Amino acid sequence: MPQDQSRWTALNSDLARMVHAGPEALCDAIAHLYYAIADTPEPLLQDYAGFTEAMLADGLPDRAGQVAGGTAQVAAVEDARATLLDAGRLLRALEQNAAELSHFLESDLGEDLEATWRTTDGQHFVIPRMTPLAKIDGKPFLRRALLHFRVLPTRIGDFMVRLHRSTLVADSRWAGKERAGSERSYGAALFPGLAAELAYPDPDSFTVAGLSGFDAPACIADHLRDARDAECCAVVWGELTMPEASVDLVRTTLAASALEGCGPLRYLVAGSWHSQIDGEMRNAAQVLDGFGEPLFAVLKWAKFSVGEKLEAISPGNEVHVLIGEDELTVVAICRDFLHATTDVPYLRLNVDVAVVPSMIASIEERATLAGHAATANTMRVRYGTRTLVVAQPAQPGAAGVGQVLAFPAKPLEQGGEIVAGPWRLCLLANA
Repeated sequence: MPQDQSRWTALNSDLARMVHAGPEALCDAIAHLYYAIADTPEPLLQDYAGFTEAMLADGLPDRAGQVAGGTAQVAAVEDARATLLDAGRLLRALEQNAAELSHFLESDLGEDLEATWRTTDGQHFVIPRMTPLAKIDGKPFLRRALLHFRVLPTRIGDFMVRLHRSTLVADSRWAGKERAGSERSYGAALFPGLAAELAYPDPDSFTVAGLSGFDAPACIADHLRDARDAECCAVVWGELTMPEASVDLVRTTLAASALEGCGPLRYLVAGSWHSQIDGEMRNAAQVLDGFGEPLFAVLKWAKFSVGEKLEAISPGNEVHVLIGEDELTVVAICRDFLHATTDVPYLRLNVDVAVVPSMIASIEERATLAGHAATANTMRVRYGTRTLVVAQPAQPGAAGVGQVLAFPAKPLEQGGEIVAGPWRLCLLANA
């Protein structure tokens, strides 16, 4: 107990300094207290699930008033569980004050988002929610610690966390439908007959240099039509299926229909491709908005192998998060999401959705989707994250066109499924 008491004493000293620095330091205090609670040993932290929302809200107006007056202290008492509950109440009081001062950030530039939401010490982003988290009982700390904000690290090991936001805002008709609807539609886009053609830059490595076996323009036109007909909010193609010409076709098609509006379509993850970027070979996935304008590119970091040969890419060092009106989405490329020799960075991201374009050796191969499901399951338990994986086989097979992990509520139990055709509509409940 003395060691724990010392921890809270040090925290209280930091909180006192932060709240005395003025309202602009409230987000610093939120991040500090959030991670202090999250670092509580699990045998104790698991008791947070037993704190009801009514318990956390008890005395909130008075506590919020104390924070506004410059007092923010955790009551560290002998009962460790009571201390944990008091820390949770203080966290809610801090965010209530911060929520009253937060406002919609007009800029859509990622650098502006990062600068505005970065804490003073540079270690965290405190991101306001457009829509508060629904109050839920019985869930662990990371699932419901904050109602109006999300706290993300700015760096995870050697990876920088980058923030992006689409310039698109739903018009009143689509916004109303989204609020009233119980689910959102996503499109998994696949290419029947696709065969990857490999090149070998040296005896020990490979790249995908070309694709054959299908009519890319016709398939992409069908995908975009299906997305519009199904009122999808996003479309995802598999890894290494979208060379530059295919991405350009998507952009041209969407731009040509810009006067019709983009409906609910918020973003498209245009698979990925091996290409030279700034003089280095990369496996890059382009993320576009609903009009086909580039939002950001994800550079894969975990190389995969074909036989004895390793993917000939320079690894990326960034993790990209797309900030939507009601959700945070992380995009990862295939092996990045399942690399088993280390804890992948996504396990430390409190996001709503993970989107993963993937490539598998054959339609029968199950190991890749099983690995994706394992990461998806951990993120689901910790944060409530739902995961969509779209996996294109490198060679055609008779059993189907591809595999998807379509937002399973229990990824390890439900797993992936084989898709028979070029399109799979994937539904995600808003709750």
